[in-house]
Amino acid sequence: MMNIATPGIGSMRAGQVFTGLGQLLLALAGAALICLWIIEMSYGLVQVELGEPVPQGSSSWMWKWGLAGFAASYVWTLVSCVNLFRRAKAEELKNTGNVPPRLADLPGKDPEKH
Repeated sequence: MMNIATPGIGSMRAGQVFTGLGQLLLALAGAALICLWIIEMSYGLVQVELGEPVPQGSSSWMWKWGLAGFAASYVWTLVSCVNLFRRAKAEELKNTGNVPPRLADLPGKDPEKH
């Protein structure tokens, strides 16, 4: 479950440390921008309720770039996941000749009586 919630953890566990750290840092940067936007919007709402002037600076860029960063980290994670599965499948196919036969399939032994 942690691999779904936190981009980059699965890549790091699979041995791709640089890729995993990049995914994790991108997701954290995106989450930080979204949190900063929420804090700034909340502060503006409190200012309105108190009847004080609200700063007119536009902070809409924060949530947009935060969402873009977070989405990019998940896309990067998906691409890494697909590449890891492809590599694992290729290794599995390459090593199929090294698998010993099942004991039930030995010549002279009835596979029904095991």
